[in-house]
Parts: sequence; C-alpha cells; structure tokens
Amino acid sequence: MQKILFCGGGTLGPVTPLLAVLRKMRQMRPDLGFAWVGTEYGPEAALVEAEGVAFHALPRAAWPRYPSKRWLTFPFDYLRASKMARQILDDEQASLVVSAGGFMQVPVIRAAAKQGIPCAVHQLDYVPLLSNKAVAGKCRLVTSSFAYSKSPFGDVKVIRVATPCRFSGVDMPSRKDAAASLNLDPLRPTLFVFGGGTGALALNEAIASVLDELLKMTQIVHLTGKGKAIGHALKHRDYHVHDFFDETQMLNAYAAADLVVSRGGFGTLSEMAALKIAAIVVPIPQSPWIENVEALGDAVRMVRQTENLGNDILKNVKDLLADNHERQSLGRRLNGVLPVDDGAALAGIWLDLAARVDGPSGYQS
Repeated sequence: MQKILFCGGGTLGPVTPLLAVLRKMRQMRPDLGFAWVGTEYGPEAALVEAEGVAFHALPRAAWPRYPSKRWLTFPFDYLRASKMARQILDDEQASLVVSAGGFMQVPVIRAAAKQGIPCAVHQLDYVPLLSNKAVAGKCRLVTSSFAYSKSPFGDVKVIRVATPCRFSGVDMPSRKDAAASLNLDPLRPTLFVFGGGTGALALNEAIASVLDELLKMTQIVHLTGKGKAIGHALKHRDYHVHDFFDETQMLNAYAAADLVVSRGGFGTLSEMAALKIAAIVVPIPQSPWIENVEALGDAVRMVRQTENLGNDILKNVKDLLADNHERQSLGRRLNGVLPVDDGAALAGIWLDLAARVDGPSGYQS
C-alpha cells in the first residue's frame, strides 16, 4: 500500500491547509495510507490523531532568528532531528513526502530526497521563509498560493494552485445557532479576535487596552492562545475568552462574527477568504505576513503593530461596524483575490506525483 507522509506543525498555519488536502486525498484514493510528522509542542497532534492518522513528533531543530544559545546547540539539534526523520521514513515506508512549510520539514524532506523518495512542498506565504528555500531544490514539485513573475526559488519552477482550506465549500451555521453555541447575543454586533493557532500576546494586550470602548459597541469572542489571556478582563459579561477552538468552534465563531481581528498568517487569510469574512489584520512586525497582506491590496484592512495598536484597532472596528456596505465588500473582495478550494487542486497534483512512484525508493518519470 502506498503511503503519503505529511509534514507540518508548530503553528496551525501549515497544518489546516494540509488537513484539507489529506481529507480530499482520502476521498479520492481510499486505498492510500497516511502518516504525519509534526512538532513536540505545537497544537497539531490532536487534530491529526482525530483524523485517525499516525502522528510522529520531531525534536525542535530550527535556526533561531535572533541571537540565542540555540545557535550553539543547533548543529546537534539538527543531527538528532535528522536521525529521527530517517527512522520515521524507514518505519512508515512513505512513497511521497509533502509539506506546506515550517522548520521541521527540512530534516524530513532532505532525508527523504537522499533515499530517492519524491517530495513536494506548497508555498503559502508570498515571501518564502528559509524552511522552504532549504528544501525547494530537493522537491519534485513546488506549488504556491501566489503567482510570481519570477520564481522566488531561483531555477525551481513554481506552479500556482488554489489554497487548500478546511472551510471551503462548507455549510455555515446560522448566526443564531452559532451565537447560541458560544453564549452570545445573536442581535448584538460581534467581534472575533484571535492571533493564530498559538495566540498573540501583543494583540491580546492591545485589545485589553481598549476593551471598555470596544464593549460599548460590540460583544467580543477572543481566542487568546493557551496561557496568553489578559487576567483582569476575564470577568466582563460581553467578553468571551477561550484559549483554543476546535474546528467546529472555529466555524461557529466565524459565523457569529460581523468582523474579525487577526494576524496575517496565510491559513487564517484563506479561511476568511473562503467564508467572505471582513478582516482587520495585524501582521507580526518584520515578518512575511506583511507581504501577504500587501499582496491582497484593499481586500483587508491592515493595521501596523505600533505603540498605538489598541487605538488603531478601535478606530477601524468602529468604522467598519458602522459601515455595513464596506464590511460586506471587504469579505467579497478577499474571496475574489485569494482563490481557495477544499484541497482538491493540490490533492490532485500530489496524487499524480504519487502515481508515478514505484515503491518507496523508486520514481518513474
């Protein structure tokens, strides 16, 4: 039986698109087997295991962006991760390795390429990070959510495909039902705030700084991330704090919301595009997320993270809650400029690649 090994974790950014592809592959090829390599600490293990897929945790082996003692330990960390990656590949006998970014893919894809196992990677962010640059040349196929006039991977060709999204084509719950599931008033405007799969402390603090003013015009669902809630704000009746949402809860939060405030991770942007959600986006400073948002033009409201972040968010929330036409137009524009699907396009391309595999270490062109 052929088996496809997925790599993704640390945050939900690369995980939720890959889950959409896995589900579509399972529908298209019920005979395939699947396994997953993720991180030891990220939120992905429970989601993957809920799909009935074997999960392997790889030790941290990321090059730190800033000066750190891990610069000294990195070579040893990487060797340990590479050794474990080889063991996972031997145990799973994968026919194809696929990923959508993240540092933990590097030792797996490099080990797989050495063994002759075909690999494929999808580029989610507009500007590739080091992790994808490190493996693009080892892959038989590189795809992207964006069209480039020139490949960001040098001589490696990049094919644009629709971004896989777990909420593409799903039936949205009614606002009334979604609000009831989250103990909200369906007749009151609702703001949904979240900073990604692991939360965002700076965003949480900014919301807390203007919470009283926000609550004069809206109720708030705030997905803070584990351990990142702002303590003094927890008791307000219209401030609904959660540290984690599963897929059903996330869809309900989107359905209940008039407006979303979030970061600019591409998984989040694609979900809001699929559901035509109006978004205020606060990218992480000096991160590729800024280029993600800039590439989308006027389809989202971007707010830069500064010392005045709370007040800047407050102003944009106030403007958009008062302007139904512009709020609805934002959602439609985002849906128009960011093509998404249920994973079918990428699943088809990757399955075509898998069909040319002759055993775990052979490849027929």
